Amino acid sequence: MRKMLASMHFKDINPQTTNCQSLAAAWHVWRGDKLVPHRADMRLEDITGILPFICLTDIISETEIIFRLAGTMVRETFGIELTGHNLLELTAAGHRAKRGARALQNALLPCGGLWIWDIAFAGQENRKTENLSLPVKPDDAGHPMQMLSVFGLLDSTSLPRSLDRLQQLASSEQHSFIDIGAGIPSED
Repeated sequence: MRKMLASMHFKDINPQTTNCQSLAAAWHVWRGDKLVPHRADMRLEDITGILPFICLTDIISETEIIFRLAGTMVRETFGIELTGHNLLELTAAGHRAKRGARALQNALLPCGGLWIWDIAFAGQENRKTENLSLPVKPDDAGHPMQMLSVFGLLDSTSLPRSLDRLQQLASSEQHSFIDIGAGIPSED
């Protein structure tokens, strides 16, 4: 059963995982007085501890969400090198349209997202992950808006072994849009 979280304002988010807390804090500093930081505002030294769990996607359309970069834990979790791949190719067919529409809403409004996913790892039951995604403006005009995302294990006693096969993602168990100052899209 899918449970929706209430949408929230950025100042009210309270991520449970250290990875999501770290990205939220860094992103807030990078944006300063702007609605959204530019890529040039990002300082990787602010997030060195979570880089293996980070991915950056170009949001081109509802059907094209391209990984620009993926940290090592993201690549290992999915079971393949992700750079250049369309996120929707990794999404279970029945969830692609909704995931594509939601990602485009995040980029165009812009707003963030916080959600819970069950992710498979080698030799284990699925484990719940908390995921945070926040918008980033490209430095060059004419390039698509980007989303910077991170995941953290909710029961992080130890890092799991990665899969040796491609993993497809189902719908999130919980999802909440995050108002960064431009509002939030409807949940429809």
